[in-house]
Amino acid sequence: MLAVLPSDWDCLVPDGLTVHRRGCPEGSLEAVRNALAGGEKLFLICVEGAAAHPGWMVATDHIALFGGSPLTGPNRDDLGPRFPSLMDLYLSPDGPWEKGVVGRMPDWRLATPAELALLRVGGMVSDGVDEAEVAGHGGGKVMLLVRCHGWDQPNLTMPDINAAAESADAAFNSRFTRGGEEQ
Repeated sequence: MLAVLPSDWDCLVPDGLTVHRRGCPEGSLEAVRNALAGGEKLFLICVEGAAAHPGWMVATDHIALFGGSPLTGPNRDDLGPRFPSLMDLYLSPDGPWEKGVVGRMPDWRLATPAELALLRVGGMVSDGVDEAEVAGHGGGKVMLLVRCHGWDQPNLTMPDINAAAESADAAFNSRFTRGGEEQ
């Protein structure tokens, strides 16, 4: 499993978990592509976002109406077909988090309650969706964990990365073979 974490998260990471700290967006996309090329099919992607109330959320799907797609440009045939279906991309195991659809926008800190209501999403994010789309291009499955900040209430808690990784792994293993085929 590859975990993609914000560079400023100061959280304990379990031994044996491959971690990429998000810096520039292209670096995270390339880390996901490299993991796919090496045979990885499971990704834990952690991001910051806005929601009506502070807490944690696992994405069940996403809406990406703003910005481009990391799948434009020359296709990486070694990873998969051009613009694959992303149905069932997300793993949403039960845990100490909400579940919901996320909306991608350029800067989640500028999201408004009206935009959240219009899109009927649980949270707004700026990062993570592009990495998830790249993982889906290569047949990967993603647990997208969002630290949700309320409009006037920041969420200052750190996630239990070990518990999130174990939940993602259990959800993946209950549905897929290590090669990513549905059981």
